[in-house]
Amino acid sequence: MDERDAKEKIRTAIRESKYVWRTVKGISDETGIAPETIVNVLETADGFLRAYRPNPKGQTLYTTTEKYRRDAPWTQKLLDALTNKVGV
Repeated sequence: MDERDAKEKIRTAIRESKYVWRTVKGISDETGIAPETIVNVLETADGFLRAYRPNPKGQTLYTTTEKYRRDAPWTQKLLDALTNKVGV
């Protein structure tokens, strides 16, 4: 699978999720893409965001700018704007 296909599968997994934020493991389990490939795409491609804080298990969380704008609670967006945590 080339990087473009991986990027689209990752974007789809995040977009169709009931969760705003996803872990690399969750995306990997759903898509079958290697975690290393997922991290590379999420950290280098445009349109993805990393949460300021990890989840309670210490895992880094990711989303797309589209998913964040559409589904994140307004309280989270306000807090992120006030603390300059997410640049959307």
